[in-house]
Amino acid sequence: MDRDFLFAIAEDEEREGSIPKADIVAGIRSDDTELAGALYDIVTTDKLRKRIEPPLADKELDDLITEFFERCIITDPQGERTLTRYGAAREAQACILNVWESEGGSSKSFVRWKKWMEKLYRAGDEEIKRAVVDGILEHLFEEKGLRKFFADWKANPQLETAYDEAQLWADTQSNTAQPAG
Repeated sequence: MDRDFLFAIAEDEEREGSIPKADIVAGIRSDDTELAGALYDIVTTDKLRKRIEPPLADKELDDLITEFFERCIITDPQGERTLTRYGAAREAQACILNVWESEGGSSKSFVRWKKWMEKLYRAGDEEIKRAVVDGILEHLFEEKGLRKFFADWKANPQLETAYDEAQLWADTQSNTAQPAG
């Protein structure tokens, strides 16, 4: 893997050359959070993502992104290219909202994201749980109609607090949120 080439591509979209998929996968999964952050920029920039050879399938892309977000939310890395805990939570929220708007709540991608949030919340310490609730769930609940897809969390003792806190926050923040009922 040519680390310098990958950083150069992330910093200059006009730089030529195809981007090896194997390098993207290995780099995002590596312990180098700065490299993973640069590669996250590549896979989330349409012009650059199209240069990955062979191309990443949608599920592969979702998996890599959630792995990166999860690591950032758990470890809260500090650096120039990587995402902090709450930076990753905000990016995850935007990705989930994008899936919601383009595919709806019953899509496989939305279901994967929801399961990922649940796993992260259940396994997390208080800081991680706060990031899931404050950085992701509260803002998702501002979107009219979306919270009904998390109704099962209300019936689960391990997830009920997260649901209630996000609902309360969203109800006080947005005129578009579906009121608690």
